Amino acid sequence: FEINTPRRIAAFCSQIGHESGGLRWRKELASGWAYEGRKDLGNTKAGYGPKFKGAGFLQVTGYYNYKKLMEATRDKRVMLGVDYVADKYPFTSAGVWWRDNKMNSLVDSGVDIDRIGARVNGKYLPNGYLDRRRYWERACKDLNVQ
Repeated sequence: FEINTPRRIAAFCSQIGHESGGLRWRKELASGWAYEGRKDLGNTKAGYGPKFKGAGFLQVTGYYNYKKLMEATRDKRVMLGVDYVADKYPFTSAGVWWRDNKMNSLVDSGVDIDRIGARVNGKYLPNGYLDRRRYWERACKDLNVQ
């Protein structure tokens, strides 16, 4: 997924660190019913909200994102939903989303971690922005990112 420079690695780690509770959670803790009927996520059929709730270390969410993961992995079982993706593809799902959303270009542009988190989370300031900053600062220190 070309997450291959210290700054890219630090950004990726900061986001998966927050989204997964420090790599403790591979699936969203909430039920997923909040995503039911969300056409922007491709959740157009009954039950798609919980079935395609956040999975993997970036909490990839929605039918549309699961379909992109299925295409990337060529594994039709991805469409079984959250439990399969959480168990089989926690890092791959994050990498596919990162690549497909051009996160490396965003990171390389020099924007701050709040802008990177906003792309992941969908709003500025992103949920958990202080936690994302802490992961960012730690990764930057460990990777010697200025």
